[in-house]
Amino acid sequence: MDFLLSTKILERARQVILNADKEITVISPNFDYDFASLLLDRASRGINTTVITSNPDWASWFENKKKSYGMDEINELVKEREKHKREQFRLMRLRIITPAILTAVGVSAFLLIHKVLNTSVYAAVLPLVILIIISAYAVMKFQKRIAELNSTIAIQQQSLDQRLQEISNIRQEIQKNLKCFLNPSVYFTLVYNGDEGFVTSLPLSDDSKNEKVSFYEKVKKEEVDYVVRLLSKSS
Repeated sequence: MDFLLSTKILERARQVILNADKEITVISPNFDYDFASLLLDRASRGINTTVITSNPDWASWFENKKKSYGMDEINELVKEREKHKREQFRLMRLRIITPAILTAVGVSAFLLIHKVLNTSVYAAVLPLVILIIISAYAVMKFQKRIAELNSTIAIQQQSLDQRLQEISNIRQEIQKNLKCFLNPSVYFTLVYNGDEGFVTSLPLSDDSKNEKVSFYEKVKKEEVDYVVRLLSKSS
């Protein structure tokens, strides 16, 4: 048995998890997001991942990720696409409304100047011509932006469809490879990848501001299997 600083133990835990190629067993009363995400990543890459914890929040987090992995990313992609769709819809309406309003204003100005002020037709029609030119320019700018948005939305939809398929595949791997058990009897941490591992009193939550000294002892496969069977049955 050795006694090591918490930063050293946590770094060794990361290495054991990263070195796993077939299986990983992690028992801990608590996690931080980095360690939990690392275990989720291992499961998504086809590694049989067993997690046992006494923390109901983290047990729920692992179970929920089997169904909801990637949903935050998908929601952000959908939100961005919908934002561009709303802009596109607004511009399509403006493309119709703007010429109608400017033309109506131009006609009204023509009638006011020509009939009421009794000016020549050429002078009266000038504001109408200017407004028609402005209207045509505005429609051209709207149409250009709409075309850009059409292209952007199409690319976003393609990326969204592709990412949905990728996430679906990853989620299937997580569901197949991740097993999580809640057991209130867990007051220690064990990390094992099939070839190497250790047990410690330190939970897998990085608190670099409060350095601790904890015991560290290597474990064998038969010891790990016994502990997992014991905790799985009583969970």
